[in-house]
Amino acid sequence: MKDEYISAYRRRITVAALRRMKRKTGSNLLTVKRHDGELTTIEITEQFISQLLLRFEGVTRGEFGQKDGETAIRTAYQDAVGINQHGEYLTESGKLIIDELLNECIDYIKEGHITRCVNH
Repeated sequence: MKDEYISAYRRRITVAALRRMKRKTGSNLLTVKRHDGELTTIEITEQFISQLLLRFEGVTRGEFGQKDGETAIRTAYQDAVGINQHGEYLTESGKLIIDELLNECIDYIKEGHITRCVNH
């Protein structure tokens, strides 16, 4: 039951994050200039965002333990999505979660560790 609840919210956050990115940038592509001067383009897909959120969940469970981690994830995810007449959207806390995950990924790519952030 817990897993289904978190999975449902993960999906809602993913969809809202992709809508936000499309609205802000007009696409789902993110270009990163690495320290070596090369450009790397990241396609932000549902799977990509979902993998980032799974990483967030793993880190949270690792930090707080299984039970408290589940509670923290559930609370964070509930607070991350709102709904209005246009559909679901990321709240300020949802934007912070997604932006922080994307920034970690961008930093990792900039350092030249890999050419993409999430393995598919």
